[in-house]
Amino acid sequence: MRTYGAHGGEQQMAQYFACEPRGGVAEAFAFVYRDPECARLFATRAPALEQIDLWGQPLRTGRAWAELLTLVPRLPILQARLFLMVRLRRMELVVTHGFQAALVVWPVAMIFRRIRWVYVHRITKSKRGGNFLFRLLYMPFHAVAGNSCAVTASLVSFVSARRLFTLENGLDWRRFEARAVAGLVAPLPEAAGPVIVSVGRLLPHKGQALLIEAFGRLAGRHPGAALWIIGEGPERDELHARAAASPAAARVIFLGTRSDVPAVLARANIFTHASSWEGMSNAVLEGMAAGLPSVVAAAPGVIECHLNEITGMIVARNAEALTAGLEHLLANPELCTRMGAAARARVREHYSMETNRRRYLELFGRITGRELCVES
Repeated sequence: MRTYGAHGGEQQMAQYFACEPRGGVAEAFAFVYRDPECARLFATRAPALEQIDLWGQPLRTGRAWAELLTLVPRLPILQARLFLMVRLRRMELVVTHGFQAALVVWPVAMIFRRIRWVYVHRITKSKRGGNFLFRLLYMPFHAVAGNSCAVTASLVSFVSARRLFTLENGLDWRRFEARAVAGLVAPLPEAAGPVIVSVGRLLPHKGQALLIEAFGRLAGRHPGAALWIIGEGPERDELHARAAASPAAARVIFLGTRSDVPAVLARANIFTHASSWEGMSNAVLEGMAAGLPSVVAAAPGVIECHLNEITGMIVARNAEALTAGLEHLLANPELCTRMGAAARARVREHYSMETNRRRYLELFGRITGRELCVES
């Protein structure tokens, strides 16, 4: 995995390695490059997990093409190190996360056919162009899995149906709820009325600009309401400028990166999310686990999490629709209570980390032809 800190995919893997049932599987994790932040996350959540660096130094991250150019001259060394590791360790199954890792794995997977190879795709794949190249990329993998139904559906042009699987994201909701009652690590601003909260990196496709516009439209009718935005990213200055120009500028609060997100969500009233796409949104699952009613923009990797008008409001991705959805919840506190309870129940039943690990173990069993013992 080519990691770059401790974001959505890394948090998913940390929860996965920390979770039961084990199913008699001995696991290790190999980083493409050293990543101290992610390594600390894994060591904290799963201290028994063996960690391996194929490249011993961290490398700066950037735009996709720049990172690819950084990778290309190192590929032969990375591939040789992976070849030796696979040969010496007698591995039975290798799961690959991410495009860069797939490039490292590709020739080794073509050589060691006795090993079962799995590729996990975490972003909805565009169907425009590149079909031959991506079919070639996926060719050595015995299974290609999406982390949501939307991602898996987007791969049908590139992978045969018999090799496609879905490994939906999960959430360790027990630990999440324990963290929610553990308390805040830093104070929160005072709020005179309901708090609307959004969580996510400050990136263009995450849609925080739309949320600021939507909140500005309703703030005059709800003078005590506040919008809390949790996260950091390259859009920070642009979003601060948009908020400053909003009629509700003083009530749009940027909380930055928080290590106590469950506790912050426990002090909010409504969750909202306006991303244009996700693999499967961990932030949306966390909002549900917090028992918050939600207003989310219709987007791949988001809409399948919710049951519309039961666990959340799914609306068109524009400021007018987001405003209307938020207004509806603000005017109906009883609906908010019912919706939040239904959302929490859905996470526990369908998106638990135990369910996520069982999906992996079932896939491992199918492609290895072995019946893995699933321990409780």
